[in-house]
Amino acid sequence: MTEYRHPFSPEAWQQLAAFGLKDCTARSPLSLDAVGLTEDATCMQILQAIMPALGAPNLKVTASLVLKRFAFLTLAPLLYAMSRLNQGLDVSLNNCVFEYPLENRIWRSGLPLKNVRFSLVSEEREPWRETLLRQAFQGNLSQLVSQLHRLTRTPEKVLWENVAVRVFSIYERRIMIGMPDEITAQVQADYRFLLNPQTTDIFGLKVNPLSGFHHRKIKAPGCDEPVRVRRTCCYYYRATEPARYCSNCPLLFRQPHDSGDC
Repeated sequence: MTEYRHPFSPEAWQQLAAFGLKDCTARSPLSLDAVGLTEDATCMQILQAIMPALGAPNLKVTASLVLKRFAFLTLAPLLYAMSRLNQGLDVSLNNCVFEYPLENRIWRSGLPLKNVRFSLVSEEREPWRETLLRQAFQGNLSQLVSQLHRLTRTPEKVLWENVAVRVFSIYERRIMIGMPDEITAQVQADYRFLLNPQTTDIFGLKVNPLSGFHHRKIKAPGCDEPVRVRRTCCYYYRATEPARYCSNCPLLFRQPHDSGDC
């Protein structure tokens, strides 16, 4: 039986709030229950509202950047809580609120949850982990990728790589940094599980949509550390003036550009 507790310790809550997690009572006026994005009319209305605030020229660019942001907000607190704290969050669409405030084209959104209770790891950690990840992917991001692709024709490959790069950076630049020795094996096992080509059930798909984007890093112009160059472009440069590019953008290796985080 899964045991639930609330609230988080002050220290744990501070760590997760840094990723945008918050209680539903603190939701922005510019928000809606995330499950509403699965309704065609509502989804299109929200994308059209976000497009000018984001500076995007069309719905395809808007959809890509919206998913990139929401994937981070969904996965960062979930994966950190799961791998570092052994605590589980429900980030299924039914429990999430989608916020979309922007200021000068910069996201000011967080992730309000309707129920912020956390589940404790059970004696069998792997089934517990799979339940959490199934809620995050099959119950959330897999549905949004399919919906945004169908409504805006944004390539699924672009959308899934947006999710993949978030997973990579959350583990490699956040969860694995400064982790205690006693949880190193656990964190590495969680990351390997997500990237294993045989891990498909949590996505509700026949293939793992993340594993194909995980490849070796290379030395990139203007970067102090090696980067894992994307296979697709997320279109960030099309929503910036003058055009700016992610440091791992494949277009940087075709012609010189100014890079920028996105």
